Amino acid sequence: MSVIRFDIGRQFFYENVPYVIKGYASFDEVLAKEVHPPYKERVIKVSHIIKEPKNSVSAPKELVDISEAEFDEAKERYLIIKPLLEMPKRTAKDVQKIAKKAKVSVSTLYRWIERYETYGTISSLSKAFVNCGAKGKSRLDPSVDAIVQTVIDELYLNRQQYPLKYIYLKIENKCKNAGLKAPNINTVRNRIKQLSPKLIAKHRKGLNIRDTRGTPGTFPEVHMPLDIIQIDHTPMDVIIVDEESRQEIGRPSITLAIDVYSRMIFGYYISLEAPSYFSVEQALLNAILPKDDVLKYHNIDGEWPVYGLPRAIHMDNAAEFRSKSIQMFAEEYRITHILRPVARPEFGGHVESTIKTAMNTVHVLPGTTFSNITDKGTYKSQKEASLTLEELEQWFLEFVVNIYHKTEHRSIGMTPEEKFYQGMLGIGDGAIPYLPTVPADTLKLRMALLPAMQRTVQKNGITIDHITYFSETLRKWIIPVSYKKITKNIHPKKVLCRRDPRDISKIYVYDDEINDYITVPYADIKRPAINLKELRRAISEAKKAVTGRGIESHDIFEAHERLYQYAQKSKREQKSVRRAKSSKKHMQRTREFEKKQIPEITIPTKTTPQNNTVIEDDDSNFEYYPVD
Repeated sequence: MSVIRFDIGRQFFYENVPYVIKGYASFDEVLAKEVHPPYKERVIKVSHIIKEPKNSVSAPKELVDISEAEFDEAKERYLIIKPLLEMPKRTAKDVQKIAKKAKVSVSTLYRWIERYETYGTISSLSKAFVNCGAKGKSRLDPSVDAIVQTVIDELYLNRQQYPLKYIYLKIENKCKNAGLKAPNINTVRNRIKQLSPKLIAKHRKGLNIRDTRGTPGTFPEVHMPLDIIQIDHTPMDVIIVDEESRQEIGRPSITLAIDVYSRMIFGYYISLEAPSYFSVEQALLNAILPKDDVLKYHNIDGEWPVYGLPRAIHMDNAAEFRSKSIQMFAEEYRITHILRPVARPEFGGHVESTIKTAMNTVHVLPGTTFSNITDKGTYKSQKEASLTLEELEQWFLEFVVNIYHKTEHRSIGMTPEEKFYQGMLGIGDGAIPYLPTVPADTLKLRMALLPAMQRTVQKNGITIDHITYFSETLRKWIIPVSYKKITKNIHPKKVLCRRDPRDISKIYVYDDEINDYITVPYADIKRPAINLKELRRAISEAKKAVTGRGIESHDIFEAHERLYQYAQKSKREQKSVRRAKSSKKHMQRTREFEKKQIPEITIPTKTTPQNNTVIEDDDSNFEYYPVD
């Protein structure tokens, strides 16, 4: 994914007019001059520049478009040209020397250098599109999966430290006894690699987990803003209420990112769902983009100047922070991905201190749960709760922008805002020396942070989780039956699909001919929009009702309607139902806000096929942590 660097003298396009950067009007505005006559000058906001769509269809494949293997190959190319990129005065002899060592032609090396210097990302060095399937969900039969997990828990997480071959032999024997086909040994090896280092240290090596070390013994030094950001999440110490009934629905969770240098809050994500890798990526999305639109949407009067790509991200060892998609995202932008040493809480002290400060302030809100039962005393949190999720988010933004950032921080001796400006301005004449680097395409940035999967385009469309999607734009991938008979070896093409867990009524399919995504809706567009959590529940309900055949799309939506009716018949909705409804409303509002910022690429459908047959398809590449 290409990036925009706001260096003095760098050119860019705005409203299809080429400009050159002359200076910086503020921390989120550039002073630009037209490249061609009449050479008009204007001040342009950074947020407006990065929303500018790319017109070229010959741009290189980006992180959002390529597979993990393709990305690894691009990374190998980057390592070859890296010494040349770092040379202040590169000569032809330098290029010839590296080309000979790497056994590639000089012209190839120059082409790689030109591509990297143009787009500034590793993925710009990749070959043609293959796929970008995410990992993290088991492909195994549920029974086999249970056997694998049980044996790993019993034998691998054991102080006897049994070797892999012995563990695999036990898995083979148990599968054979159950009449099941054993998985490949590499599958078991990969499952072990996903285990938390903390579990391995404690249960396999028998160590006091204070003795394990994942990084050096001291926290890395920071010299300027965005050197290192820390991310963590926690339940908020307040109970919120449903918008309509005003009845309590429990505590939301917040994912928080902070800039370690200045202690500025870099980004956030508040949700009624349990923390997951999606929460982390949404917090990163909020952090990297300028905050003008967010503040305007929530009617907050103030400035939040921190944005841009950080140089390092520091997180703990939870599964959502070890997500493969987050690792690829960090590598793509040359962001160092640091995991906290096992059982070393002091390494996360910066973000935890900020979270503690924020939660202490939350205690003044009606419905607070306080930090412990002693502080709470006889206070009735559920009875006193009055804030909705929307009101809580608005309060939090007001706190961040106009209180936290403007209050002196004891460890830095000044306010976070002052420290940030000090780091950005440095010691000079007061002029802004540079602006942070940002991704060039906001839409593709959002896409890169959505779960990905590969699917085959069948004659009735694309099927994911028993739901079929169709658009006329898919027809070019559908192979006629008559053509298949003539050419026996032809196979339907798999395409890269992305889906937003907050709204599964559409998917985004990558079209390598236009080098962009197209929007594909339900095959039956009359079906209601639901989120992933509702889909999982509907599938479970449909399985109970359907026997003797596979589940089809209409079974799922009928089950979803039954679940809705159950809630309506209840005289007083349960707290979990109210919570789910409020969560869905919040997701829908967020999606509407995003759609106003970025238009989706969609081509109207002329006809909608009858969805009589559902082609079962594997959803094992979908990396998401569903919660109840």
